[in-house]
Amino acid sequence: MRKIELDSLRGVAALVVLLFHATAASIPAWFDGADFLPVEGFWNNALMYSPLRIFTAGPEAVWLFFALSGFVLVRSAAIPGYRWDAYYPSRIIRLYVPVIGSVLVTAIVFWLIPHTATPDFARMVEGLPTSYTVDSALADATLLTGTSIANVPLWSLQWEVLFSLLLPVAVLLARRFPWWSLTLGVVASVASVWTGSLFLLYMPMFIIGAVLGYHWEPISGRLTMTSASRFATHIIGVGALALSICLITAGYSLNFAVDRESEVSINAWTTVFTLAKLAGMVLLLAIVMLWAPLRSVLHWKPFVALGTISFSLYLTHGPIVIGLLFLLGPGKSTTLAQIITSLIVAIVFYLAVERNAHRLSRRVASHLRDESPAPQMVGARG
Repeated sequence: MRKIELDSLRGVAALVVLLFHATAASIPAWFDGADFLPVEGFWNNALMYSPLRIFTAGPEAVWLFFALSGFVLVRSAAIPGYRWDAYYPSRIIRLYVPVIGSVLVTAIVFWLIPHTATPDFARMVEGLPTSYTVDSALADATLLTGTSIANVPLWSLQWEVLFSLLLPVAVLLARRFPWWSLTLGVVASVASVWTGSLFLLYMPMFIIGAVLGYHWEPISGRLTMTSASRFATHIIGVGALALSICLITAGYSLNFAVDRESEVSINAWTTVFTLAKLAGMVLLLAIVMLWAPLRSVLHWKPFVALGTISFSLYLTHGPIVIGLLFLLGPGKSTTLAQIITSLIVAIVFYLAVERNAHRLSRRVASHLRDESPAPQMVGARG
């Protein structure tokens, strides 16, 4: 059973990624802040280097996507009678049809908008592609050999596909070796900082979410404050939410402590920040699931709608943000245009592409369940 609050949380995360890209692409101070460079002005510093960064913490929002995928997919796969033979075809359709659609959106944006820069904002588009080649489109559509930067967010889909393929392994680990999985996940995350391995960085996020998802009922039973008063529950909820935000944004708030001339200092602090972010995301997931006021907020229609189009928004906003930057040049008005246009395109894309992909995915899964006998389950409870 889908949980509306988790869909809404995914929608908020997609909006944060959009805000991150739109502000960093079009506002010079935020462009510098994205690379942890000094910025001028009180509010720029407050929004860049304090817990307020949560509103534009794009990389951290992607980490949350990974944890949410592990949580949701493993909870579904752990249901007795789960059909792996139906899972793989339906999952491939669910992911790849929208991805291919986003490739078409990218091609259309490049066709409609000349990607040429004037000297006044050349530094903000340095390294971005000026054309969308067939090779780039094929790489983006397959997700097998690395993606182009014409549609930047597609990079994360490589890891989503890999985890989707390894889901039976994740279910097995979460079921039989939960503590070992969590421990190894933390160790791998630390190792990723010192080795530069993206696999060691991103896979633990899925696994941590997977362990939480598989064992959520006993975990939530221990965390639910049945004996606490309503006032105390709300105080704890507010405090836990504030703490999760502080942990997730620690890398920005404590940026001043990092000696960026020293590789050891950078790696040591990055290790601390990585662990803080992971702890913050786990805490945030728990709060969203357990704290009734926040859960109620995420059931509001605007958040539900945002959750509905979250995947479409994530897949399509990249080329729109960059295309409008080339078309309009940097500035706050460009940022506003990028945000509004991206939301409109996401709604259209959901109605035209993603919703139909959902329907096709469900039909294929239903057909396979009806046509073939159930295989022995790897991840069934009990």
